[in-house]
Amino acid sequence: MVACGGGSKPPTTAPPAQPAPEPTPTVDEAGAAEVADAFVEVLATMVQISQGDDCKAMGTSLGQLFDRSQPLFDQALTLAHDPASSKLLVAAMNARSAEVDPLVEAMGPGLVRCKDEPSVVDAMERMPTLNL
Repeated sequence: MVACGGGSKPPTTAPPAQPAPEPTPTVDEAGAAEVADAFVEVLATMVQISQGDDCKAMGTSLGQLFDRSQPLFDQALTLAHDPASSKLLVAAMNARSAEVDPLVEAMGPGLVRCKDEPSVVDAMERMPTLNL
């Protein structure tokens, strides 16, 4: 007796892979604008702080500002790691460059004047930064 070879099933093929959906940003334009506005507010506060004559008080105030602002910088860093959200945040920050540039210039003289004050040096070393 000869055994009949059972009909073999054709190999199953996996369905074609679907392209990955476009990532949804973790923030929308309004959220990115809110974060950018908060950065501008931090810079404006830095300008106010840097106008004082008491360098030690400046260092203390800058340190307190940076401590209060840390959640904002953490949020922005999270957004920066998401390509879609990062684009929105960069666009929101770029839209505020006319506001930001004069603030950065305005704080310069006070920070330079107090550059040798240890509390200012410490605060500026601790200042959160974000490179987008």
